[in-house]
Amino acid sequence: MQSRISNLSRTVGSRSASVKASFAAVALVASPLAGLTTSAAAADAPGNPAPLSTQQRSDLVEQHLGIGRTSGGQAALVNSALADRGVTSAAAPGAVTLSWKPYTADARYTIVRDETPLTTTKPGQATFKDTNATAGASYQYRIIPELKGDTSTARTWGLTVAVPEVNRGETEAAAVQRTATTQAAAAKAAATTTLTWTTFIPEKYINQPIPKACKYWGSKYVYGGDNRGFDWKSSRYRTSASAVIDWKSHKVSGSTSVKATHVYKKSNKKLVAKKTASAKDMKVKKLGAGSGYADIRMVTHSTNPFCGGVAKVKGAIDGALTFHITRGGWEIRSGNHRQMPNHEIYIYNGGRVTWVYKSKYASPLCLVGSAMCDLKNLTGYYGKYK
Repeated sequence: MQSRISNLSRTVGSRSASVKASFAAVALVASPLAGLTTSAAAADAPGNPAPLSTQQRSDLVEQHLGIGRTSGGQAALVNSALADRGVTSAAAPGAVTLSWKPYTADARYTIVRDETPLTTTKPGQATFKDTNATAGASYQYRIIPELKGDTSTARTWGLTVAVPEVNRGETEAAAVQRTATTQAAAAKAAATTTLTWTTFIPEKYINQPIPKACKYWGSKYVYGGDNRGFDWKSSRYRTSASAVIDWKSHKVSGSTSVKATHVYKKSNKKLVAKKTASAKDMKVKKLGAGSGYADIRMVTHSTNPFCGGVAKVKGAIDGALTFHITRGGWEIRSGNHRQMPNHEIYIYNGGRVTWVYKSKYASPLCLVGSAMCDLKNLTGYYGKYK
């Protein structure tokens, strides 16, 4: 089964919808969440949170956020952005409840939080409560269906969830409301949104696996890696492509970069040669843009400048993606890449970074292409910003 992801998707809703109607909708879609109920401002002894302003109410509607209570009476931040697809989340201080519409009556699901599997559900189970969620943290959950037979239409649902934290002297309801309004305002406020796709080699040094394909190969030489993990702040990479969307002008500014390749003696790690591959095949292109959206095509392609290939087959970092981005979220409408090296895609929006995708490489031989290992299909990944 090809996993696919969504953080918390959907384009923004109508700004003119009434708060009463919006929270009624949240209550309806959140009904699987242990009897969750919603209101414009949940009361919580010994006091209530401050009344929401008209702008805050509008922002919550646009971002599909609601303030409610679980069946146990605890205040919770409800996200219904994926409600039309059967998925909701409710975050209370210290706990997150996920709910989804099952594919079949006996389907099982693996729940993953930040790449760590938490559990596999019983057949037919359609909710999960994470009681080990840290207040103030932000997590990316994945709900992965474990299906039999034809799984071509199956999706891996992805949700980025902020867990409310109660400050000193603050009620739980006030903390939930503060988290909700902060999230909604940040998603709206960004004048620009930046999409970045980088590839990197996690090791400090790596062997060249294809005999006689490169000028430097065999047991005497190693190639330099980037010596890092997934880290959007890092300046070490093999390739990088970025698109900056200006929401006022609808302009998209693209940039691409390829870092130099280093060859070292394996015995003493002394530098033997350094060369930078051409970036001519790296591309960032605006396909279209309008009020609140932009369609972007990204192509990443770079060879090892010391490698001529074998039998006209030249190994390369290679991939192409088409993104649809809105003020509230994103979707990969088509795309794949070779499974070497590591890939990371993230979006900077409203002062926060949202991870779109992380992939560890399968094998250096994947540089040759699909003849050596399958391409990674990214079509259908979609999500919403933190």
